[in-house]
Amino acid sequence: MELLNPLMLWGILAVTVPIIIHFWHQKKGKVIYWAATNWLIEKNLQQSRGIRLDNIFLLLLRCLLLILLCFLLSKPFLNTFGNHQVDKKIHLVQAKSFVTENYKFELQEALKKGEKCYWFSEKLLPITDLQQIPQNENLNGELLQKSLNKLVEVIDKEQINMYFINSASLQTLPHIFVPNTFVLHSLIDTSQQVRPYLGFINNKRILIGSNKLLTLAPESIEKGASKHSGLIKVLIENQDSGEKQSIKAALEALAQTYQLEFDLTEKSKSDTSYDIVFSSRFPEKLLSDNTLYIFSNTAKWKFLAEKSNQVLIPNLLNPQGSEMVFEGLLPEFLGEKIIQHFGLQNEYKSLSHQQLNSLFKAQKYFKAVSNDWFSKSLLLFFVLLLALERWIAIYKNS
Repeated sequence: MELLNPLMLWGILAVTVPIIIHFWHQKKGKVIYWAATNWLIEKNLQQSRGIRLDNIFLLLLRCLLLILLCFLLSKPFLNTFGNHQVDKKIHLVQAKSFVTENYKFELQEALKKGEKCYWFSEKLLPITDLQQIPQNENLNGELLQKSLNKLVEVIDKEQINMYFINSASLQTLPHIFVPNTFVLHSLIDTSQQVRPYLGFINNKRILIGSNKLLTLAPESIEKGASKHSGLIKVLIENQDSGEKQSIKAALEALAQTYQLEFDLTEKSKSDTSYDIVFSSRFPEKLLSDNTLYIFSNTAKWKFLAEKSNQVLIPNLLNPQGSEMVFEGLLPEFLGEKIIQHFGLQNEYKSLSHQQLNSLFKAQKYFKAVSNDWFSKSLLLFFVLLLALERWIAIYKNS
Protein backbone atom coordinates (compact mmCIF):
# COMPACT_ATOMS: atom_id res chain seq x y z
CA MET A 1 0.00 0.00 0.00
CA GLU A 2 1.23 3.49 -0.88
CA LEU A 3 0.02 6.95 0.10
CA LEU A 4 -0.27 9.66 -2.57
CA ASN A 5 -0.55 12.44 0.04
CA PRO A 6 1.24 11.14 3.16
CA LEU A 7 1.49 14.60 4.79
CA MET A 8 -2.20 14.39 5.69
CA LEU A 9 -1.34 11.71 8.25
CA TRP A 10 -0.13 14.51 10.52
CA GLY A 11 -3.83 15.22 11.06
CA ILE A 12 -3.99 12.11 13.27
CA LEU A 13 -2.63 14.33 16.05
CA ALA A 14 -6.13 15.85 16.16
CA VAL A 15 -7.27 12.63 17.89
CA THR A 16 -6.35 14.35 21.15
CA VAL A 17 -9.22 16.84 20.68
CA PRO A 18 -12.15 14.47 21.51
CA ILE A 19 -10.16 13.08 24.45
CA ILE A 20 -9.61 16.58 25.90
CA ILE A 21 -13.26 17.52 25.34
CA HIS A 22 -14.37 14.28 26.98
CA PHE A 23 -12.50 14.94 30.25
CA TRP A 24 -13.35 18.65 30.20
CA HIS A 25 -17.10 17.94 30.22
CA GLN A 26 -16.64 15.51 33.11
CA LYS A 27 -15.14 18.27 35.30
CA LYS A 28 -17.88 20.78 34.64
CA GLY A 29 -20.62 19.21 36.73
CA LYS A 30 -23.60 21.21 38.05
CA VAL A 31 -24.49 21.24 41.76
CA ILE A 32 -28.20 20.63 42.33
CA TYR A 33 -29.53 21.26 45.86
CA TRP A 34 -32.17 18.73 46.84
CA ALA A 35 -33.84 18.79 50.23
CA ALA A 36 -33.98 15.02 50.58
CA THR A 37 -30.21 14.81 50.76
CA ASN A 38 -30.40 16.20 54.31
CA TRP A 39 -31.80 12.83 55.48
CA LEU A 40 -28.76 10.94 54.25
CA ILE A 41 -26.28 9.80 56.83
CA GLU A 42 -23.00 11.62 56.41
CA LYS A 43 -20.90 8.47 56.84
CA ASN A 44 -22.59 6.82 53.87
CA LEU A 45 -21.52 9.65 51.62
CA GLN A 46 -18.61 8.69 49.34
CA GLN A 47 -16.34 11.00 47.42
CA SER A 48 -15.46 10.16 43.84
CA ARG A 49 -11.76 10.36 43.32
CA GLY A 50 -9.60 9.86 40.24
CA ILE A 51 -10.52 9.96 36.57
CA ARG A 52 -13.72 8.27 35.46
CA LEU A 53 -14.01 7.07 31.86
CA ASP A 54 -17.66 7.43 30.95
CA ASN A 55 -18.89 6.33 27.52
CA ILE A 56 -15.54 4.83 26.66
CA PHE A 57 -16.95 3.16 23.51
CA LEU A 58 -18.22 6.51 22.18
CA LEU A 59 -14.83 8.11 22.84
CA LEU A 60 -12.98 5.37 20.99
CA LEU A 61 -15.43 5.62 18.12
CA ARG A 62 -14.82 9.34 17.70
CA CYS A 63 -11.06 8.85 17.78
CA LEU A 64 -11.36 6.15 15.14
CA LEU A 65 -13.39 8.49 12.93
CA LEU A 66 -10.64 11.14 13.02
CA ILE A 67 -7.94 8.57 12.22
CA LEU A 68 -9.98 7.16 9.34
CA LEU A 69 -10.64 10.67 7.95
CA CYS A 70 -6.92 11.50 7.89
CA PHE A 71 -6.23 8.14 6.26
CA LEU A 72 -8.79 8.88 3.54
CA LEU A 73 -7.31 12.34 2.89
CA SER A 74 -3.83 10.81 2.48
CA LYS A 75 -5.21 8.98 -0.60
CA PRO A 76 -4.12 5.39 0.02
CA PHE A 77 -3.31 3.30 -3.03
CA LEU A 78 -3.56 -0.47 -2.69
CA ASN A 79 -1.07 -2.51 -4.70
CA THR A 80 -2.73 -5.67 -5.91
CA PHE A 81 -0.99 -8.95 -5.17
CA GLY A 82 1.07 -10.50 -7.94
CA ASN A 83 1.46 -7.16 -9.72
CA HIS A 84 4.91 -6.18 -8.48
CA GLN A 85 7.32 -5.59 -11.37
CA VAL A 86 10.37 -4.23 -9.61
CA ASP A 87 12.81 -5.88 -12.01
CA LYS A 88 10.88 -4.95 -15.13
CA LYS A 89 12.08 -2.05 -17.26
CA ILE A 90 10.71 0.02 -20.09
CA HIS A 91 13.06 1.71 -22.58
CA LEU A 92 12.74 4.99 -24.49
CA VAL A 93 15.38 5.60 -27.18
CA GLN A 94 16.18 8.62 -29.32
CA ALA A 95 15.93 7.74 -33.00
CA LYS A 96 19.62 8.25 -33.77
CA SER A 97 22.14 5.66 -34.96
CA PHE A 98 24.71 7.28 -32.66
CA VAL A 99 22.54 6.35 -29.65
CA THR A 100 21.65 2.81 -30.78
CA GLU A 101 25.28 1.99 -31.56
CA ASN A 102 26.51 3.16 -28.17
CA TYR A 103 23.80 1.27 -26.26
CA LYS A 104 23.49 -1.64 -28.66
CA PHE A 105 24.17 -4.34 -26.04
CA GLU A 106 21.68 -2.97 -23.48
CA LEU A 107 18.90 -2.53 -26.04
CA GLN A 108 19.41 -5.95 -27.61
CA GLU A 109 19.24 -7.57 -24.17
CA ALA A 110 16.03 -5.68 -23.44
CA LEU A 111 14.45 -6.90 -26.70
CA LYS A 112 15.48 -10.50 -25.91
CA LYS A 113 13.86 -10.31 -22.47
CA GLY A 114 10.65 -9.03 -24.03
CA GLU A 115 10.83 -5.67 -22.26
CA LYS A 116 8.93 -2.76 -23.76
CA CYS A 117 11.10 -0.58 -26.03
CA TYR A 118 9.93 2.58 -27.83
CA TRP A 119 11.37 5.38 -29.92
CA PHE A 120 11.01 8.93 -28.63
CA SER A 121 8.16 10.22 -30.78
CA GLU A 122 4.71 11.74 -30.43
CA LYS A 123 3.11 8.40 -31.42
CA LEU A 124 5.50 6.37 -29.21
CA LEU A 125 6.59 3.93 -31.94
CA PRO A 126 7.62 0.45 -30.63
CA ILE A 127 11.13 -0.81 -31.41
CA THR A 128 11.25 -4.11 -33.28
CA ASP A 129 14.63 -3.78 -34.97
CA LEU A 130 17.46 -1.44 -33.96
CA GLN A 131 18.56 -1.19 -37.58
CA GLN A 132 15.21 0.21 -38.69
CA ILE A 133 15.40 3.73 -37.29
CA PRO A 134 12.39 5.93 -38.09
CA GLN A 135 12.69 9.42 -39.50
CA ASN A 136 14.62 11.56 -37.04
CA GLU A 137 12.69 14.11 -35.02
CA ASN A 138 14.52 16.95 -33.32
CA LEU A 139 14.61 15.86 -29.70
CA ASN A 140 13.73 18.69 -27.34
CA GLY A 141 11.88 19.13 -24.08
CA GLU A 142 8.45 19.18 -25.72
CA LEU A 143 8.99 15.93 -27.61
CA LEU A 144 10.37 14.24 -24.48
CA GLN A 145 7.32 15.27 -22.44
CA LYS A 146 4.86 14.22 -25.17
CA SER A 147 6.51 10.79 -25.38
CA LEU A 148 6.38 10.35 -21.61
CA ASN A 149 2.74 11.43 -21.52
CA LYS A 150 1.97 8.81 -24.17
CA LEU A 151 3.92 6.25 -22.15
CA VAL A 152 1.30 6.49 -19.37
CA GLU A 153 -1.03 4.40 -21.55
CA VAL A 154 1.31 1.38 -21.58
CA ILE A 155 3.38 1.62 -18.41
CA ASP A 156 2.64 -0.58 -15.42
CA LYS A 157 5.13 0.31 -12.66
CA GLU A 158 8.21 -0.51 -14.79
CA GLN A 159 11.38 1.48 -14.30
CA ILE A 160 11.89 3.91 -17.20
CA ASN A 161 15.29 3.89 -18.96
CA MET A 162 15.90 6.80 -21.33
CA TYR A 163 18.67 6.89 -23.96
CA PHE A 164 19.37 10.21 -25.69
CA ILE A 165 21.99 12.74 -26.77
CA ASN A 166 22.75 15.37 -24.14
CA SER A 167 21.98 18.77 -25.61
CA ALA A 168 20.95 22.21 -24.33
CA SER A 169 17.82 21.90 -26.52
CA LEU A 170 16.34 19.66 -23.82
CA GLN A 171 15.87 22.73 -21.63
CA THR A 172 12.98 24.12 -23.65
CA LEU A 173 10.77 23.22 -20.66
CA PRO A 174 11.53 24.08 -17.02
CA HIS A 175 10.92 20.47 -15.97
CA ILE A 176 10.19 17.14 -17.66
CA PHE A 177 7.90 14.90 -15.60
CA VAL A 178 8.48 11.15 -15.75
CA PRO A 179 5.56 8.87 -14.69
CA ASN A 180 7.71 6.56 -12.56
CA THR A 181 11.25 5.99 -11.31
CA PHE A 182 13.79 6.44 -14.09
CA VAL A 183 17.42 6.09 -15.16
CA LEU A 184 19.08 8.49 -17.62
CA HIS A 185 21.58 7.26 -20.22
CA SER A 186 22.92 10.36 -21.97
CA LEU A 187 25.67 10.85 -24.56
CA ILE A 188 27.54 13.86 -25.89
CA ASP A 189 27.81 13.71 -29.67
CA THR A 190 31.13 15.37 -30.43
CA SER A 191 30.41 15.17 -34.16
CA GLN A 192 27.73 17.82 -33.65
CA GLN A 193 30.19 20.29 -32.16
CA VAL A 194 30.97 23.27 -34.37
CA ARG A 195 34.53 24.35 -33.60
CA PRO A 196 34.95 28.10 -34.16
CA TYR A 197 38.56 29.10 -34.76
CA LEU A 198 40.87 31.95 -35.72
CA GLY A 199 42.74 31.30 -38.95
CA PHE A 200 46.26 32.59 -39.58
CA ILE A 201 48.91 32.10 -42.28
CA ASN A 202 50.24 28.62 -43.11
CA ASN A 203 46.82 27.15 -42.23
CA LYS A 204 47.40 27.72 -38.50
CA ARG A 205 44.18 27.68 -36.51
CA ILE A 206 43.58 28.71 -32.91
CA LEU A 207 40.49 27.51 -31.02
CA ILE A 208 39.18 26.69 -27.53
CA GLY A 209 40.52 23.29 -26.50
CA SER A 210 39.16 20.72 -24.05
CA ASN A 211 41.06 22.54 -21.28
CA LYS A 212 38.90 25.66 -21.95
CA LEU A 213 41.99 27.57 -23.14
CA LEU A 214 43.17 28.84 -26.50
CA THR A 215 45.13 26.13 -28.25
CA LEU A 216 46.57 25.22 -31.63
CA ALA A 217 44.07 23.13 -33.61
CA PRO A 218 44.94 19.98 -35.57
CA GLU A 219 45.19 20.19 -39.33
CA SER A 220 41.64 18.93 -39.93
CA ILE A 221 38.69 20.32 -38.00
CA GLU A 222 35.34 18.64 -38.52
CA LYS A 223 32.52 21.17 -38.81
CA GLY A 224 34.88 24.03 -38.12
CA ALA A 225 33.78 27.64 -38.50
CA SER A 226 36.29 30.38 -39.23
CA LYS A 227 35.65 33.52 -37.16
CA HIS A 228 38.67 35.44 -38.48
CA SER A 229 41.45 34.96 -41.00
CA GLY A 230 44.82 36.69 -41.19
CA LEU A 231 46.63 38.84 -38.65
CA ILE A 232 44.59 40.47 -35.88
CA LYS A 233 44.97 44.17 -36.60
CA VAL A 234 45.39 46.22 -33.43
CA LEU A 235 45.38 50.02 -33.15
CA ILE A 236 46.87 51.53 -29.96
CA GLU A 237 45.82 55.21 -29.63
CA ASN A 238 46.68 55.63 -25.94
CA GLN A 239 48.84 58.72 -25.23
CA ASP A 240 50.37 57.52 -21.97
CA SER A 241 53.66 55.72 -22.59
CA GLY A 242 53.10 53.42 -19.61
CA GLU A 243 49.79 52.32 -21.09
CA LYS A 244 51.33 51.60 -24.49
CA GLN A 245 54.07 49.54 -22.91
CA SER A 246 51.60 47.54 -20.76
CA ILE A 247 49.28 46.82 -23.71
CA LYS A 248 52.12 45.75 -26.01
CA ALA A 249 53.56 43.50 -23.30
CA ALA A 250 50.17 41.86 -22.71
CA LEU A 251 49.61 41.21 -26.42
CA GLU A 252 53.14 39.84 -26.76
CA ALA A 253 52.44 37.45 -23.86
CA LEU A 254 49.27 36.23 -25.65
CA ALA A 255 51.24 35.74 -28.87
CA GLN A 256 53.94 33.69 -27.15
CA THR A 257 51.59 31.62 -24.99
CA TYR A 258 48.73 30.96 -27.40
CA GLN A 259 50.44 31.65 -30.76
CA LEU A 260 48.09 34.48 -31.66
CA GLU A 261 49.40 36.78 -34.41
CA PHE A 262 48.90 40.54 -34.10
CA ASP A 263 49.64 43.47 -36.39
CA LEU A 264 50.25 46.43 -34.06
CA THR A 265 50.10 50.09 -35.10
CA GLU A 266 49.87 53.40 -33.26
CA LYS A 267 48.62 55.58 -36.11
CA SER A 268 45.14 55.18 -37.53
CA LYS A 269 44.71 54.83 -41.30
CA SER A 270 41.43 55.83 -42.87
CA ASP A 271 41.48 52.98 -45.38
CA THR A 272 42.13 50.27 -42.76
CA SER A 273 39.58 48.48 -40.55
CA TYR A 274 40.92 47.31 -37.20
CA ASP A 275 39.92 44.27 -35.19
CA ILE A 276 40.91 45.74 -31.80
CA VAL A 277 41.28 49.40 -30.85
CA PHE A 278 42.85 50.64 -27.59
CA SER A 279 42.17 54.25 -26.65
CA SER A 280 41.89 56.59 -23.67
CA ARG A 281 40.06 59.35 -25.57
CA PHE A 282 36.30 59.76 -25.82
CA PRO A 283 35.19 58.61 -29.31
CA GLU A 284 34.10 61.46 -31.57
CA LYS A 285 32.67 59.33 -34.37
CA LEU A 286 30.36 56.37 -34.73
CA LEU A 287 31.98 53.12 -33.63
CA SER A 288 32.08 50.02 -35.82
CA ASP A 289 30.17 46.92 -34.60
CA ASN A 290 32.90 44.61 -35.96
CA THR A 291 35.68 46.11 -33.86
CA LEU A 292 36.53 45.44 -30.22
CA TYR A 293 37.07 48.77 -28.42
CA ILE A 294 38.96 48.81 -25.11
CA PHE A 295 38.76 52.27 -23.54
CA SER A 296 40.79 53.23 -20.47
CA ASN A 297 40.57 56.18 -18.06
CA THR A 298 36.77 56.33 -18.49
CA ALA A 299 35.87 57.27 -14.89
CA LYS A 300 34.60 60.72 -16.00
CA TRP A 301 32.78 59.58 -19.14
CA LYS A 302 29.02 59.98 -18.84
CA PHE A 303 27.63 59.62 -22.34
CA LEU A 304 29.02 56.29 -23.54
CA ALA A 305 27.13 53.16 -22.56
CA GLU A 306 29.15 49.93 -22.53
CA LYS A 307 28.09 47.54 -25.32
CA SER A 308 29.13 43.98 -26.16
CA ASN A 309 32.03 45.22 -28.31
CA GLN A 310 33.07 48.01 -25.92
CA VAL A 311 35.07 47.61 -22.71
CA LEU A 312 35.23 50.58 -20.34
CA ILE A 313 38.10 50.61 -17.83
CA PRO A 314 37.93 53.48 -15.28
CA ASN A 315 41.71 53.81 -14.74
CA LEU A 316 44.76 54.03 -16.97
CA LEU A 317 46.25 50.70 -18.05
CA ASN A 318 49.62 51.17 -16.39
CA PRO A 319 51.12 49.66 -13.22
CA GLN A 320 50.52 52.88 -11.25
CA GLY A 321 46.85 53.30 -12.16
CA SER A 322 45.57 49.73 -12.59
CA GLU A 323 45.77 46.94 -10.05
CA MET A 324 45.06 44.46 -12.86
CA VAL A 325 48.20 45.58 -14.71
CA PHE A 326 50.27 45.70 -11.51
CA GLU A 327 49.37 42.07 -10.68
CA GLY A 328 50.08 40.87 -14.26
CA LEU A 329 46.44 39.95 -15.06
CA LEU A 330 46.09 42.11 -18.19
CA PRO A 331 46.99 39.31 -20.69
CA GLU A 332 44.35 37.01 -19.19
CA PHE A 333 41.79 39.84 -19.26
CA LEU A 334 42.50 40.65 -22.92
CA GLY A 335 42.43 36.96 -23.85
CA GLU A 336 38.90 36.59 -22.42
CA LYS A 337 37.70 39.68 -24.30
CA ILE A 338 39.17 38.39 -27.58
CA ILE A 339 37.44 35.02 -27.10
CA GLN A 340 34.11 36.73 -26.46
CA HIS A 341 34.46 39.19 -29.34
CA PHE A 342 35.28 36.57 -31.98
CA GLY A 343 32.79 34.07 -30.56
CA LEU A 344 35.23 31.21 -30.05
CA GLN A 345 33.01 29.34 -27.58
CA ASN A 346 31.75 26.01 -28.90
CA GLU A 347 28.32 26.48 -30.46
CA TYR A 348 27.24 22.98 -29.41
CA LYS A 349 26.20 23.09 -25.75
CA SER A 350 25.41 20.19 -23.46
CA LEU A 351 23.90 20.11 -19.98
CA SER A 352 25.94 19.39 -16.89
CA HIS A 353 25.19 16.36 -14.74
CA GLN A 354 23.47 18.57 -12.16
CA GLN A 355 21.39 20.40 -14.78
CA LEU A 356 20.29 17.12 -16.33
CA ASN A 357 19.20 15.60 -13.01
CA SER A 358 17.31 18.72 -11.97
CA LEU A 359 15.49 18.84 -15.33
CA PHE A 360 13.80 15.46 -14.92
CA LYS A 361 11.27 14.97 -12.10
CA ALA A 362 9.64 11.67 -11.11
CA GLN A 363 5.86 11.94 -10.81
CA LYS A 364 4.44 8.48 -10.17
CA TYR A 365 1.32 7.56 -12.09
CA PHE A 366 -1.24 5.18 -10.62
CA LYS A 367 -4.10 3.62 -12.52
CA ALA A 368 -7.17 5.04 -10.81
CA VAL A 369 -9.53 2.26 -11.92
CA SER A 370 -7.71 -0.43 -9.97
CA ASN A 371 -7.98 1.62 -6.76
CA ASP A 372 -11.59 2.87 -6.95
CA TRP A 373 -13.10 -0.03 -5.04
CA PHE A 374 -10.66 0.39 -2.15
CA SER A 375 -11.31 4.14 -1.79
CA LYS A 376 -15.07 3.66 -2.00
CA SER A 377 -14.95 0.89 0.59
CA LEU A 378 -13.06 3.11 3.03
CA LEU A 379 -15.51 5.95 2.44
CA LEU A 380 -18.49 3.65 3.05
CA PHE A 381 -16.91 2.37 6.26
CA PHE A 382 -16.36 5.99 7.40
CA VAL A 383 -20.02 6.88 6.75
CA LEU A 384 -21.23 3.82 8.69
CA LEU A 385 -18.99 4.67 11.64
CA LEU A 386 -20.24 8.26 11.61
CA ALA A 387 -23.87 7.07 11.61
CA LEU A 388 -23.14 4.72 14.53
CA GLU A 389 -21.46 7.50 16.49
CA ARG A 390 -24.42 9.84 15.98
CA TRP A 391 -26.92 7.14 17.01
CA ILE A 392 -25.03 6.37 20.24
CA ALA A 393 -24.51 10.07 21.04
CA ILE A 394 -28.18 11.04 20.51
CA TYR A 395 -30.31 8.05 21.45
CA LYS A 396 -28.19 6.02 23.88
CA ASN A 397 -27.15 9.04 25.98
CA SER A 398 -30.43 10.89 25.87
